[in-house]
Amino acid sequence: MNQIEVKAIKVTIPVMAEELPTDCIPPEGQKVEPIKLTFRCDDIILNATLNGKSYKKAMKKSEPGSFAVIQGKLGPGNEIVECGITIQPPKLQPTE
Repeated sequence: MNQIEVKAIKVTIPVMAEELPTDCIPPEGQKVEPIKLTFRCDDIILNATLNGKSYKKAMKKSEPGSFAVIQGKLGPGNEIVECGITIQPPKLQPTE
């Protein structure tokens, strides 16, 4: 087998926004802590720590049917590092 050296492995996880926790987001005016999430796909478990302010801002844009996209680099111990989140609004259904 040929081995190719790469600088990083990019991870992209699409998930329905309503599946992400919101109980970890404090009310306005209170300190926002980093958000720790775990993702599982079959036997693969990935851990991620997101910036709390970015998470809170992204989740405010969430609406029913939205997708959240978690992106980062795969680090040691199946940790997603340099992790970020974006919200993709739901696709509009064509009207006839």
